[in-house]
Amino acid sequence: MNLPRFPISFPEGRVALAVRPAPGADLARTLRGMGLTTGVPIIVLVSAGATQSQLKRLGPLLDKVVIPVTVAAGAAVVDEGHRSGVGAMLGQACRRTTAQFPLVGLAPEHRGESGDGLDPNHTHFVAVPADPPGWAAMWTSRVASALAGGNRSVALVIAGGDPAWASLAEHAMAGRLVMAVARTGGVADHLARALKGEEADRRAGPLAASGQVFAVDPARGASHVADRLRSALRRDEPGRPGALDPGRDRT
Repeated sequence: MNLPRFPISFPEGRVALAVRPAPGADLARTLRGMGLTTGVPIIVLVSAGATQSQLKRLGPLLDKVVIPVTVAAGAAVVDEGHRSGVGAMLGQACRRTTAQFPLVGLAPEHRGESGDGLDPNHTHFVAVPADPPGWAAMWTSRVASALAGGNRSVALVIAGGDPAWASLAEHAMAGRLVMAVARTGGVADHLARALKGEEADRRAGPLAASGQVFAVDPARGASHVADRLRSALRRDEPGRPGALDPGRDRT
């Protein structure tokens, strides 16, 4: 099937719209071609490799922080589109609460039309080649940048295992602000520790020193985490008065 835009039908009866970007095509224009609005604030979920024990604790964070902030900001959410993980949990929460906003995932090109392995509660998918290594991290960052179109975008790190480090490297190269939710485990906790100068995974050090990363402590309450995410999405351009200092809220 060579059509750039096509539906993905799931056994659950849900249908998502998908697009297959042509090589060298304007990605933002391609995304607009399936009805998405570009130039909006973007939240990128970074949680690849999170364990089931970590995921079980994240429901309140999605319900009380991610969904209300996304809706209020008129934002879209981008993730890797898997049937499992934080993105799938967010899709389920949106269905349960009837919250409506674009939830955009990736679909490996060879199985995109079947929906195999994809979350049925995502609204849109971008079908891309499943190579080279690190393809998911690379394309997630590209899609987020194309949707943001110069607007604000934040990589929200929640738990995460080894695969999340590749995503963070892509977001750092894109100049994206990174918000790590401490106490969720994995990569997010390593970033929070590195920001405080404590022992952490060696990959966290350069990110913590970049000035693009800040951490929030959910022990201070969901409203605090939501306020910090809203502030990140409203931040001015670097160097302008009132710009967010990513380091000022280190846990």
